[in-house]
Amino acid sequence: MRKWILYSLFTCFLLNACYEDKGKYSLIDYNEVTLDVVTSLTKKNIILGDTVRIVPKMTWKYPDRDTLSFDYRWEMGLGNVVSTERNFEYIPTGCGQFDVNFYMTDQKTGIVAHASHTAIEVQSPYKVGWLILSEKDNRTSLSYIRRDSWQDEDKKTHYEWVAYPDIYADLYPGNALGTGPIKLENVMTGGEEDEVMVVQRTGGCYYLSGADFQKVAALHEEFPGAAYPAGVEPVDVRNGGWHDFVLSAGGEVYWRRNVGSETQHVSAFIDIPLYFEGAQDGGKITKLFDLDTKACGAVLMYDEGNSRIVGRITSFNSNSDSGPLNFIYTPDEPDVVKFYDLTGYKVLYLGDYGDGSGLMAMLKEESTGKYLYQNMEMDSWIDFNIMNCTQEVFAGSDVISDNTVYFRIRNSSYLFMGEGNRLYFYDVNTKRVKLFTSYTTGNIVEILQDADAGGIGVALDDGNFYIYKLSTEVLADDNPGEKGLLFSVSGLGKIVDVEWKWGGSYNWAFGRY
Repeated sequence: MRKWILYSLFTCFLLNACYEDKGKYSLIDYNEVTLDVVTSLTKKNIILGDTVRIVPKMTWKYPDRDTLSFDYRWEMGLGNVVSTERNFEYIPTGCGQFDVNFYMTDQKTGIVAHASHTAIEVQSPYKVGWLILSEKDNRTSLSYIRRDSWQDEDKKTHYEWVAYPDIYADLYPGNALGTGPIKLENVMTGGEEDEVMVVQRTGGCYYLSGADFQKVAALHEEFPGAAYPAGVEPVDVRNGGWHDFVLSAGGEVYWRRNVGSETQHVSAFIDIPLYFEGAQDGGKITKLFDLDTKACGAVLMYDEGNSRIVGRITSFNSNSDSGPLNFIYTPDEPDVVKFYDLTGYKVLYLGDYGDGSGLMAMLKEESTGKYLYQNMEMDSWIDFNIMNCTQEVFAGSDVISDNTVYFRIRNSSYLFMGEGNRLYFYDVNTKRVKLFTSYTTGNIVEILQDADAGGIGVALDDGNFYIYKLSTEVLADDNPGEKGLLFSVSGLGKIVDVEWKWGGSYNWAFGRY
């Protein structure tokens, strides 16, 4: 398996050059040179495919002497000359770290000046950004969007977005992903490394390299004998650090214990499904909830067959075993519907916020058709403690249905709701609902925040994807969608899922690009 380390470029020269030992320099009054770089002409942030540029700045002891009669060479590795020009320009062919050494030889004296090595670190063009899974031309399609930034003369930062529609097919035209796309999952494999799991119905489910989307491993290879247990059809996966989970179409959940929170492809999944106590036939799981697993410390699952939510404790910091969780309500309000007994209720959405300190649920009371909004504090340190749980008829019941798509912004008080072609947001403090925008075609299938919740991505089933800015100014506007639109792309196929690609656990841990 190839793993790439993704970095940013930095360049440093010693202020004083070194000189190769060619004799007794104390007897020669040579034109000593001090080396630096011309910062404005040296490109410091390199994405694979761009050109590395290093422009030396030379300060001479005797500037009135001949400063042109020199030979130059740039070496990448011992003796590997990659350029003999004064200025260095090079297009790397892979991600990673490279050392470059600069030498200049006086043609008259043979004296060689040597700058300290320069470390070039090349970043993948696909490190951090939006991943979009869709069905296009009867096959699975993976697209990617990256945000770039630049500063003007006033040091003001500007952003622009670069889209890579159908990037997997462009990179690997002879090695199709498969068909029947279902889900994406970003898997952390290092501080600056990650992988992307693509779940699909046919052609196999694959872990892809986060650097270049190459196939790393097939999911079935992670089971004993490199084969799924009989009847297993994966429909979702969840990376829980020390523990991974696979949901099968039949409602069974399989798991494994990793040898490290960022170590994949070593341990095998156990080929016996998890058993949840008190369930008929062990449970009938229909959904793995999309929570911030690291912050929540658990993977929560909808055991729809037994009318309850169940889960497993997991961790990214401790190698403790993944045990079943117990919901403990404090205080135990009798009028609040409990996760361990949802008889007569349907779970429409479960979201987390406040760095894992809170949960909200959208429920439907089946006998009355009422939509109920629950809000609670939670702590999953030992058991899953739910505190100060409140429940009320949802103030936005008139704009939602059983098919509404939700996303709770994790560091704010807003719940976004996609109903058909209309996007609303609900302020949990003021209990007010406001139309954000509406679309002329397509229905909303996914809503997701970016790394720091400074923006949201909205996907429509007709292949359109929109990125909006989230700010008080935008949300207060009469037409928030028009004011906050940052970028859009179309023609992506029938979108089924969107995932934020972190590029590694460092970004994930700190919620940053």
